[in-house]
Amino acid sequence: MMLYEILKDFPGSQDGTHTEQFVAGTKRELSDWLAPLAVSAGWARLATSTAEIENKAIVTDGKQTGHLKRK
Repeated sequence: MMLYEILKDFPGSQDGTHTEQFVAGTKRELSDWLAPLAVSAGWARLATSTAEIENKAIVTDGKQTGHLKRK
């Protein structure tokens, strides 16, 4: 699954059996089955890579906390 921006409200099914509501303005992971339909219909688009950056650890002081192993 990949992260998509929901552009328009729509009911959809991730697995072909259970329907759920997708809400415009949110980001959701869509299944490989649902994503092509939602994108081609204009309901969703692949989220930008900035969402991945938000989850990265940030070191603020620049100090190393571990020890390097040297051979």
